[in-house]
Amino acid sequence: MSEELGSPEAAFSLIAIRSALPARPLDWSDLLARAAALRSRTGGALPPWMLPRSVRGNLWRRVFEDEPRDLCAAAEELRAIALGAYGRRSAGVYYTPPDLAAYVVDLALRHGSVQRPRRVLDPCAGAGVFLREAARRVGASACAGADLDGFALRAARAELLLVDPAGRPLLRRLDSLRTAPVADADLLVSNPPYGHLEDPGERAFLARALPALRGGEIDRYAGFLLRSVQLVVPGGTAALLIPDTWMTNARACALRSAVLDSAEIAAVADLGKPFAAAKDTRVQAVVLVRRAKARGRATRVYRGKAALASVPEKELREKVARGWQIYRSPGERRLCAALELASVPLREVCEVGYGLRTGKNARFVARREPREGEIALCGGEDVLPYRLRVHPKALCEPTSALRALASRQMGKERIAIQRIRTNSKKPWALWLEAAPVPGEVVCLDSLSTLSCDDGDRLWALLALLHSVPLQRWHRLRTTDVNVKPSALRELPVPHALLDPRAARQLSALARERATDPSRDRKIDACAYRLFGLEAPLVEEAEREFWGPLFAERFPALQEECRTLPVT
Repeated sequence: MSEELGSPEAAFSLIAIRSALPARPLDWSDLLARAAALRSRTGGALPPWMLPRSVRGNLWRRVFEDEPRDLCAAAEELRAIALGAYGRRSAGVYYTPPDLAAYVVDLALRHGSVQRPRRVLDPCAGAGVFLREAARRVGASACAGADLDGFALRAARAELLLVDPAGRPLLRRLDSLRTAPVADADLLVSNPPYGHLEDPGERAFLARALPALRGGEIDRYAGFLLRSVQLVVPGGTAALLIPDTWMTNARACALRSAVLDSAEIAAVADLGKPFAAAKDTRVQAVVLVRRAKARGRATRVYRGKAALASVPEKELREKVARGWQIYRSPGERRLCAALELASVPLREVCEVGYGLRTGKNARFVARREPREGEIALCGGEDVLPYRLRVHPKALCEPTSALRALASRQMGKERIAIQRIRTNSKKPWALWLEAAPVPGEVVCLDSLSTLSCDDGDRLWALLALLHSVPLQRWHRLRTTDVNVKPSALRELPVPHALLDPRAARQLSALARERATDPSRDRKIDACAYRLFGLEAPLVEEAEREFWGPLFAERFPALQEECRTLPVT
């Protein structure tokens, strides 16, 4: 349609006219006359751009034969086409499905500080999907928005006019990180841009303006997370749709502290991975209330729309350095507490490290068998549970620095843990997969590694990594399946496994499991015994891990628990 009408602007205007004028025009000249009258009535807001005097083809007629298109979605689709995949990623623009926008607005009104806001602000308004939802609840005249994209702002104005013809929203083209669009917002709702900033000038500006970003990844959404609290009045509410990694990343400690010092975290909802253009990005709705006086409210937590256990503010403050693991039901909180009480962190029983980062695999990694004098490599593609399936690779003509790094891994057996990126909906999909690696093979940076001098302990850890209780704890520890050593170092290892006899028993099961998958339930039973979990907590771990397979898999575990000898 853009090609037929001559521009994306004309295509959008046609879709807007269809929403405003349900009666089908007789011909193109009739449509132009109606569009001119509509534009005069709305002060130029509808249609936002003029239509061409003539048109090639009849594709425009189909717009009036079909149901009206969602105007926000149409504007966003046109901008995505114009930007292209690379341009959209560079700008960090991921458009919000209308149902998610409605949920974030409702969550803010339910758990924020105001149920009838006087001024609703979206500092990254885009095509206006959040402002549209706000206008449906409080009227368009209470809405204000800002964006750097003039096309999106004109589309937003048209959409708000359709929702509330008498409304007068305030829409401004500006950078909300530098200039406040309004001074009286008591509710802010937004889906800010995502992605790391590459421009040195922008990075320097954000580091100066928002000091809590220093020392971590300077990400657009993190900047808006801090800025959103500044853009509402004291006691006002800010609700954002953002990636949830700021809650768990080791380098985001200062960011967490700054958010907690400036606002109460009233509610958080895990919303999964809703963006087709960013399928690995897990997002949350977070509702912040700018501190006007100390209240210390507990944070309400949801998985989708299902309520989980609330988290006291005191707990958030105590764990601000370690990170916040809040997506837990009451039963899941009890399970994690019991696992941690019986354990020491993995970092205390073995060395946890990164694989080899070459900086330029195309130059240093050859996909073939190693030649004389070359070093064999393995990566994430080679790791299956308990074994390697090697796709031959060799380290070629390394620099002296690269060879020195590779030599640190040589000569000792290790466990390689794949940094899995999975979008599987199956609850039993493994987030940790590991395999033993011989001493003459070096792991690439798509793997993390475990090493220690005790062979039995190393194989026991291999089994523990694949066990249901540890897989369940790991999922409840983080929503990021890209497993970094900083997260692995916190994995719980039961005190009982430090006994050499227990390590030998679990090690023997792991070596059997390398060739016989039927040993999985024996390993799970042994792991539960080592953690000393009571029956209700075992069932909690199993039920959530297996989901619809629970009735089939749980009896097999009960049989193993009954027959497995106790060390």
